[in-house]
Amino acid sequence: MADIAVGTPLAAPLPRQRTLLVGTVFATAASLMYFATLLGVYLRERADAMASGADWIPSSADIQLAPPTVAAWTMLMSVVTMQWAVYSIARDDRPHAILATGLTTLFGLAVVIQTSFQYTQMGLVADESVAAVLIYTISGSHLGMIAIGLLFMFLMAFRALGGQYSSRQTDGFVAASIYWYAVVFVHVVIWTAIFVLK
Repeated sequence: MADIAVGTPLAAPLPRQRTLLVGTVFATAASLMYFATLLGVYLRERADAMASGADWIPSSADIQLAPPTVAAWTMLMSVVTMQWAVYSIARDDRPHAILATGLTTLFGLAVVIQTSFQYTQMGLVADESVAAVLIYTISGSHLGMIAIGLLFMFLMAFRALGGQYSSRQTDGFVAASIYWYAVVFVHVVIWTAIFVLK
C-alpha cells in the first residue's frame, strides 16, 4: 500500500449511479410502446369495422362514459399528489412524502376498483366481437401497469421510512413519479380512444 503524503487531498467520492432511474426510463418507454401498439391495432380494427358498415361495439353492450371519466379525473389528481411526494422528499420532509405517496396509492386503488366495477356493467362478451377482446386486453394491461406503479410507490415509501431517501438521494421517488406519469398518460389516451370516441 502506497504511503499518502501529509496534506495530500483525498480523492472525491464517486458520483452515485442512477441505475434505478435509467432502468425506470427504459421500462416506461417499453410500456408506452406496448400500449401504442395495442391502441394502434384497436383504432385500425375500429376504422375497418366502421368502413364496412358493421357495428364496432355490439348493441347488447352498455359502455357508459361517466365511470371512465371519473377514473380519468382521479388519475389526473394523482399527478398532483405524486409531484407533492417528489417535492417533499427533495426537501427532507419524509412525513409529507409518505402522506403524498399514500394519497397517490389511494387514487390508484380507486381507479382499479372503478375499472373492475365497469367490467361488470359493460356486458361485453369476448366471444362476440373483436372490440371486446381488444378493450379487455388494453384495459386489463393498464390495470397491470397500475399495479406495478402502486408496488413501486409502496417500495419507495417503505425505503423512505427506513431513512434511505432524503434530499441527497431522491432517485427512487423521481423514478416512481416518471413511471406513474406514464400510467396516467396511458389512462387518458385509453379514456379518449376507447370511451370518448367509441
